[in-house]
Amino acid sequence: MIAAVKPLAARRLRIAIRVDDAALAEELRQLVLDAGHDVVDEGADIVMQAPAAGFAAAREADELLTPRELEVLGAIGEGLTNKAIARRLGISLHTVKFHVESLFRKLGARTRTEALAKASERRVEL
Repeated sequence: MIAAVKPLAARRLRIAIRVDDAALAEELRQLVLDAGHDVVDEGADIVMQAPAAGFAAAREADELLTPRELEVLGAIGEGLTNKAIARRLGISLHTVKFHVESLFRKLGARTRTEALAKASERRVEL
């Protein structure tokens, strides 16, 4: 049985910001706080990061999930099919498959159930 997951907009995210420019870091921090989310230290449990180099292959075991990947993971947790996820998020089926594969790669999972379990182990907030 899969528990219902709140829509992403109704949940608070915990985000770490890593940039060299202190002024930009402070501006981003304030934007995140104004949006109703939390900014955490790098050493804390980090759940989201904007990818710096697009959609490059995972290089770290603790690679962070993008906002869209979190939405797809939440929809997987609700038991939605790829087609239903595509409809809900207004994206193509191909794009959903891309995000699912990216989730599998980043979480080290081979199935949807395993991805949810590994996300839970990493304390990813859906």
